[in-house]
Amino acid sequence: MNSKTLIRIILVLIVIGIGFLLNRTISPKKIQKEAVFLGVEGYGDLTKGENLDHSLISKFKFNFYIDGEKKTFLINNGKEVKKGVYTFTIQNRLQEGYVYDIAINNDTVENVKLLDNDSKSMIMGKVNDIQENKFIQVGEEKIDLTKDTGIYKIIWKAGSSSIEKVGIDNLKNQKVKVTLDKNGKAKNIYLTFVSEKYIPPVIAIPGEKTLKNFLTTALQPVGTTLYIYGGSWDWQDEGSSLQATTIGIPQSWIDFYQYQNADYTYCDRDDNEENKDSSNSYYPYGEWNQYYYAGADCSGYVGWVVYNTLNKENGKDGYVMGATKMAKTFAENGWGTWTQDVKIPVNHNDSDFKVGDIFSMNGHVWISFGTCDDGSIVITHSTPSKSVNGQPGGGVQISAIGTSEDCEAYQLAKKYMEKYYPDWCKRYKVILKKPEDYIKFKKDSAAGKFSWNLENGILTDPDSYANKKPAEILKDIFQENK
Repeated sequence: MNSKTLIRIILVLIVIGIGFLLNRTISPKKIQKEAVFLGVEGYGDLTKGENLDHSLISKFKFNFYIDGEKKTFLINNGKEVKKGVYTFTIQNRLQEGYVYDIAINNDTVENVKLLDNDSKSMIMGKVNDIQENKFIQVGEEKIDLTKDTGIYKIIWKAGSSSIEKVGIDNLKNQKVKVTLDKNGKAKNIYLTFVSEKYIPPVIAIPGEKTLKNFLTTALQPVGTTLYIYGGSWDWQDEGSSLQATTIGIPQSWIDFYQYQNADYTYCDRDDNEENKDSSNSYYPYGEWNQYYYAGADCSGYVGWVVYNTLNKENGKDGYVMGATKMAKTFAENGWGTWTQDVKIPVNHNDSDFKVGDIFSMNGHVWISFGTCDDGSIVITHSTPSKSVNGQPGGGVQISAIGTSEDCEAYQLAKKYMEKYYPDWCKRYKVILKKPEDYIKFKKDSAAGKFSWNLENGILTDPDSYANKKPAEILKDIFQENK
């Protein structure tokens, strides 16, 4: 090798080395950060002269609170299903006011992990003792503090959550979430809402495909799940959310219900359109579901019930769809029959509404617990209803279809709601719907009644529930026979 060739090789190696060093210096690194998700940048900001709508969702920016500061990032939209349509996988895992571990690359969030469900990363509960610069005791857990431990207050609010720094004295006897560093010491302390453990009065068996278990499952979220328009649809408003394909009552439903009170409203304050304000509302004015995780609308609820009846694991294909077509779609799945040939019942024996029927109205869907002797029907559904403070809230509840509050279905609904869901009844009265309002539909639509095929369909009826009346069914499910 002559000297000129050697010099050329050395120069090439120098250029490659410089390029490598420059690339390492200029290109941003992928970093992991603990972050509180605050919401979409500019959501409900009327000063900008417009609200963010569905057509813009692939370009949204998102706010997080990291290391004592609010940061704004893009989020990876996921796989492009078709031109301009994405899976939005990460957006469908974000819940305002919750704490995450997030991966950031070039000012874009590439992955998120909720820390609430990870006992190795977070401890939640009431502060029983605290000593500055020494430790905090949450429940029975004593956690050492460091000079770098951050202390913050998370404020849940419609139209975007917020966070502020607070002093250690604010934590006494309060509920907190404490994240842990790699040494098990307190990384950050968040003064925030932590719900009480909830155990429903009836316990269903995931994946047990019987008529009794279908109805038991339908009762699980009663009295602890608020109505959210678009609730349990996915973030982009196209299908099932993660909550709708979760086995058991999603924790976010329980959290949101316990956080709210009789002043909660899913749309406009006092149900008055003049009070429309997207910066202070849980209603999806932009036609995308920022609060998809917080509760369930009618089809979100029925989709969750069906999923929990047919599955034992989270995350499979869901059943959330437009309420009007639910009954017909379930029949097309081969699960049973669909008909528009129904009439208002006058008694039990001749009623078209059987135990477990799913009825799709135009814009609403409900589950039948059967017809009483007087022709009234006990149902469950997720529906808007006025609170005792006159605010439009509501959610998953036992209701009645009948002509007056003297009907048997209303008396049964009232009895079981007041006995087993007393906290709900402090906020909401039991609903009675008129038959002419709840047993009607447009003949030229997909609306109608679905009935399970219990002989050779997907559900069986070993408990002979199809032959029972609502009073017998409720008494058996709530184990009052014992």
